[in-house]
Amino acid sequence: MKPVSEEKLVLLSHKDCVRFALFCAEQVKEDWENIPECVRAIETTERWLEGKASAEECRNTAYAATNAAAHYATATATNAADAAAYATYAAAYAAYDGKSHLIKAQRNYYLELLHFDDIAEKLLLGATI
Repeated sequence: MKPVSEEKLVLLSHKDCVRFALFCAEQVKEDWENIPECVRAIETTERWLEGKASAEECRNTAYAATNAAAHYATATATNAADAAAYATYAAAYAAYDGKSHLIKAQRNYYLELLHFDDIAEKLLLGATI
């Protein structure tokens, strides 16, 4: 199974690209969970998705995490291209590490994000998905 490509990610909205990058980051959490700057960057990005943090805050925490030698875990809310690059990295990492189940989970989550409106409509109308 192939990782989700950057070309596919451009079909998502900016916020969905960020959600996807966060999903991928969570899959490799063991690489950054003990680096406080990375944890703050992820938390700030999650707050940004909720409208509780500014893009400037995200940028600052991303720079701090980068300076902590963990730039691959922080390409989140600063722009969609960074999110796409990180997601691609995470997918490549999963493939390299023999974790095809991570790639499958990424692809499934990507498809959910891409088709969220259709899925929600079917659920609201009581149709079987």
